[in-house]
Amino acid sequence: MFNLLAITLVSILIISGTGLAQQAKNPYTGNPQAIKEGAEIFKKNCESCHGPGGKGDICPDLTKKNKKYGNTDSDLFQSISKGRPGGMPNWDNTLGTDKIWKVISYIRSIEK
Repeated sequence: MFNLLAITLVSILIISGTGLAQQAKNPYTGNPQAIKEGAEIFKKNCESCHGPGGKGDICPDLTKKNKKYGNTDSDLFQSISKGRPGGMPNWDNTLGTDKIWKVISYIRSIEK
């Protein structure tokens, strides 16, 4: 009984620590106002590395549908919020959940 409880608690901690506890579906999908706001957030915070229009500069081209760390909105959320090895910082505390989802909506709007 104790082992089952311990396994359950560890599983919950792992899931919440990896961001899987975050909302998996973007509440702003296809929302024109959110895409516009996401573009402004992107320009201010992301463009210096990802280039104008997300076409890549120092960092990956975000206009491509296939992303290095996964292609779902949840994967993008994880990459932005927690960062990735090799240069992608975490934006969790700087942007927060709402703005990250808006940036993802913008990224979806520029994909080819």
